[in-house]
Amino acid sequence: MIRFSLIFALLLGGSVLSAAFPAAVRAQAVDPNAEARVHFQRGNDLLVRADRSRGARQRRLLEQALEQFVLTLQHVRSRNALYNAGLCLSRLERPVEAFGYFREYLQVPGLSDEERADGSSRLDAIRAQVGVVQVDPGIAGADVFVDRLDLAPRGQTPLEVAVTPGAHRLFVRLPHHQTFEQRVEVAAGASVNLRVNLVPDPVTLVIDAPSEGELRIDGELARPGANEILPGEHLVSLTLPGRPVVEERVVIEPGQDARVELEAPAIGQGRLVVRSGLPDAEVRVDGRLVGRGAEVAIELPPGPHELRVSAPSRSTYVAPVDIEPMRATHAEVTLGAAGEGSTLGPVPHIALAVTGAAGVATLGLMLRALFRKDDFESMCMAGSPVATCDGLADEVDEANLQADVLLGVTGALTLTTLILYVVDRPNPDEEARGAIEVAATPLPGGGVATVRGAF
Repeated sequence: MIRFSLIFALLLGGSVLSAAFPAAVRAQAVDPNAEARVHFQRGNDLLVRADRSRGARQRRLLEQALEQFVLTLQHVRSRNALYNAGLCLSRLERPVEAFGYFREYLQVPGLSDEERADGSSRLDAIRAQVGVVQVDPGIAGADVFVDRLDLAPRGQTPLEVAVTPGAHRLFVRLPHHQTFEQRVEVAAGASVNLRVNLVPDPVTLVIDAPSEGELRIDGELARPGANEILPGEHLVSLTLPGRPVVEERVVIEPGQDARVELEAPAIGQGRLVVRSGLPDAEVRVDGRLVGRGAEVAIELPPGPHELRVSAPSRSTYVAPVDIEPMRATHAEVTLGAAGEGSTLGPVPHIALAVTGAAGVATLGLMLRALFRKDDFESMCMAGSPVATCDGLADEVDEANLQADVLLGVTGALTLTTLILYVVDRPNPDEEARGAIEVAATPLPGGGVATVRGAF
C-alpha cells in the first residue's frame, strides 16, 4: 500500500512537471510574426465566409474577421492587415474608423502604384461620408484626441483625422506642454484645417550672479536665483557699474531646467592720452613715470589721478584727471618757457589797464570842466543875464567835482599798480597749473567732447 502511494505520487509529480515544462518552452519560443500570421489567416477565412453570407450572419462574420485583423496588428503593423481591417469597417458602415486604417495603409512605404491607387480610391469614397480635420501644430508627435481625453488618441501629429459630421472638441497633447483644446464643426465631405498653438510649460532657470548688479533675461529685469521662463533660447546679461557687460546665451528644452553662472567681470581700465608736442616731455601719473615723448598713452584704473608733465627749460604742468572705465581721456598740455610765470600772474597787468582807463576818463572830465569855465567867463563877463551865469557856474562846479573825484581814484589805482609791480616776482620754479583737459566720450551715433580749464 505504501509503495503504491509512492509510485502514484511520483507519477503525479512527473505528469505535472511534464505539463509545465513544455508550456514554459513554448512561452520562450513565441514568434510574434507566427501569431500574427495565425490571426491574419483566421481573419481572411472569416472575411471570405462573410462575402458568401448575407444579413446578420454576414455582419457577425465581418465583426469576427475585424477582431482577428486587430489582433494581427497588435503584433505587426502589416499593410495587408490594415487594408483588410479598413475593408471590414467600411462594410460594417463604420467610416470614421475605416478612414484611419486606410490613411495608415497609404503611409506604409513600398506600396505599388496599383496598391496606392486602390487605397486612395477607397479613402476618397469614405471622405464623402465623414468630416475631416487636418491637424498640424508644427510639432511632430503630439497626440490627438476627439471629444474625450479618457479614450485612446486617434493618432499623432501631423494628422488627418475623420469625425462624424457635426460639432466636436479636439484636444492635442504633447509632454511638457499645455493641452490644446478647440471646438470644430465640419460637414460631411468637408475638410477643415486646425492650426494648433502648443504652449510649453514654464521651466526654471537658476541664475548665480552678484546681487548688486542689474540682471536681465532677454532685456527684461530678472533676479538672481530661480526664474520661471518659457523654453527656448534666451540671452542672460549682467551689468555692474564701471564694468563691461557679461552675456550668456542659454537654450532650454521643454521639461528641462537650467542653471547659468555669471561672475562679476574685472573693472575695465581707462586710457589717458597726453599730448605736449615736446619730444623730451616727461609724463608722470600719481608720481610714477609712465612715459616720455610728444604723445604718451597709458592704461589706468578708473577714478581720480594727478597728471604731471615736465620738460627741460619748461614750466611744469600739474592737473587732476578723472579716468572713466572703458573710455579714453585726452589731455592737451602746453608747457611755457621757464621763468614766464610770476607770483601774481596777470593781476598787475590788469591793474595797469584799469589805471590807464581811469586816467583817460579823468583827462576827459578835466577838459570838460575847463571848457565850462571858459564858457562862464566869456558869457558872464559880457553882461549875460544873472540866471544864465548861475546855471553855468553850477555846471563848472559839477564838472570840477567829478574831475577831482576821478582824479583821486586814478591816483589810488596808480599807487596800487606800482605796488603790485614792485611786489611781483618771477617764479621760474613754480609749477604751471593752467592748462586745458579734453575728454572724449563715444556715444551711439556720435560722441561728446568735454573741455575743462584750470587757471
